[in-house]
Amino acid sequence: MEYAELNLDRTLQYAAYLLLSLIALIFIVILLPSSDAYFRRFFGEMNPIIVTILASIIGAIALWQLQARYNFVLFMGKGTIRGVLMSAAFATMLAIAIVIADFIIRYPEDMNVPVPQALLFYPAVGFVAEIIFHALPLMLLFIILNPLGRWLGSEQVVWLGILLVAVLEPSFQVLFEGKAFTWGAVYSWIHVFAIAFLQLYIFKRFDFVSMYSFRLIYYTYWHILWGVIRLEVLF
Repeated sequence: MEYAELNLDRTLQYAAYLLLSLIALIFIVILLPSSDAYFRRFFGEMNPIIVTILASIIGAIALWQLQARYNFVLFMGKGTIRGVLMSAAFATMLAIAIVIADFIIRYPEDMNVPVPQALLFYPAVGFVAEIIFHALPLMLLFIILNPLGRWLGSEQVVWLGILLVAVLEPSFQVLFEGKAFTWGAVYSWIHVFAIAFLQLYIFKRFDFVSMYSFRLIYYTYWHILWGVIRLEVLF
């Protein structure tokens, strides 16, 4: 690939990332005055606007390193369509599984942000989650694991990093909820681990935008559509 073409390709990738960052930030700015309590569930007392700006900057650095050293991609263009379609297939299957589990486990009634706030809330916090739980730890772990490449090979190191990073989000969720030793928590851990691992697989095979779309599609099913229906069906 010629230098000019490569430079254009990277420009488009970072333009796509900047667009996602700005959309997340705009959604938070719009929603924050009326929905501060919802953001405190995720960000505590930290200002959501500052958190999102910092996450966007950190994410840009992490994704730049992942791209330069390990050939991860931010945005593939036409290839992203295939990534989004695969994400949609995985997200749909996992959404069906968690809806069935909800009839048995009965997750808390107030666990979801209500519509219409949810339409802006979940895309915004989902973007931050991709940075905090995936892009940043993946970059840091690859740096730590890099010496193992001499013995294991670079491809094996990448998959080891993906496997370890996939553990972070389910572990955080279960510990955050404070019910780590129940059957419901065990199922939730396995379920969220499956989501995280498949997302990272999508990231490796396609791009960051496809990985983020996985979360958006899953959130649409679980937190928004089922989030409304379950209140009528289960409670």
